[in-house]
Amino acid sequence: MKLALQCKFYGHLIDIDKALAIKEAAQPDLRNTLPFQCADCGKQVRPRIAGDKHVAHFVHVQENPDCSYTDPAREY
Repeated sequence: MKLALQCKFYGHLIDIDKALAIKEAAQPDLRNTLPFQCADCGKQVRPRIAGDKHVAHFVHVQENPDCSYTDPAREY
């Protein structure tokens, strides 16, 4: 499984730490509308913070099976 650790933001390639900082600094009502784009397919992504079972990475807002970056399987 290949995780996305970079994305495009206003045409610039940024890493996950920068994206998380941008999201945190944004006004709360604008955080979900920030234009983060997948570096591979260009579709909208959002930064996901690290957890017990994963590192910080980007996930597609809507699944894209054609993208080389796959979102990890969710465990419930």
